[in-house]
Amino acid sequence: MENELLGIGRLASLSGLPVSALRFYDGAGVLPPSVVDPSSGYRFYHPNQVIHARLAAHLRRVGLPLDDIRTILSEPSRARSIVATHLGRLEAGLADARREISIVHQLLEHEETTMTRCTLAAAELIRALGEVRYAISDDPDQPRLNGVFLDSEPGRLRVVATDRYRLAASSVIMSQQAELHVLLPVAAVDELLASNHTGFLDVVVTGDTITLTGDDGTIQTEVVDVDFPSYRSWLELGDRKVPVDAAALRAALHAGTTETFTRDNDGVAYEVSRLSITSRGVEVGASEDPDALVIGVNRAFLLEALGTGDHQLTLGLDDPIAPLAIRNPDRDGTLSILMPVRLDQPV
Repeated sequence: MENELLGIGRLASLSGLPVSALRFYDGAGVLPPSVVDPSSGYRFYHPNQVIHARLAAHLRRVGLPLDDIRTILSEPSRARSIVATHLGRLEAGLADARREISIVHQLLEHEETTMTRCTLAAAELIRALGEVRYAISDDPDQPRLNGVFLDSEPGRLRVVATDRYRLAASSVIMSQQAELHVLLPVAAVDELLASNHTGFLDVVVTGDTITLTGDDGTIQTEVVDVDFPSYRSWLELGDRKVPVDAAALRAALHAGTTETFTRDNDGVAYEVSRLSITSRGVEVGASEDPDALVIGVNRAFLLEALGTGDHQLTLGLDDPIAPLAIRNPDRDGTLSILMPVRLDQPV
């Protein structure tokens, strides 16, 4: 039988994968050999595994995660959807890279005075700011988080806030393209939220000043010279999507039990709720289902992310230690991301 099989060196030469990679793929459960000699430990592969090795090589060259490669090799019927999803991620990454390079060019130019100008619907900008306001950091030692980041991309303005424990994002349609990458300080955010602007807002960034002018007056503030954290990779988190009713989940969170945890960095105490993800949906508290995925979340943060409306949302999750994404399926680009709480940490 072994004469019909391929040694690891032969498979390496036929597939283009080095022997070290084939050993690694064996250990990772991606491409195990057909036979392992119990006395020598030599690996032998079936001839039809050549195509699997070549697939693995090409898929890794484009950065496909090992888990996805393992799925493709074991369940070929899922290959097209997995590859299409990954291609979408790559294309989004290329668009992000172009935006970053645009910012790099702006920084390299060092012009004495630059001006960026755009016009936005006042109600839409105020709505978007209101949707992310809760995630602004109030830590004075984190000036790059003390506001809302306005980040333009083709066709829209991304509006983002984070305090490192959570991230909130929304978007506003841009009728004309403008390169806008600026942190709007929290004082200006709150002034806009308290305003009575209707119609349109004229947004002008000149040097170190940003000015917003509309039918309820003008807001002018200093542009904070900070580098907002890279956030775009977070926007695609949560491959497993579970629909939830916001009002029902809020009620369950208020009625459910919590555990008190303490943050390591500042000693602040907070209440943690357990979410059990089962085939029936999302339950608050422990579940009798042995296959339930249990995630710990800061209850106050989750309540803020759910908002006050009676609407349907989608929870996106990957595993108990990965960030939890909360999306509104009716509003593309609007989401909240919460860092999970390790439930095995001492209380």
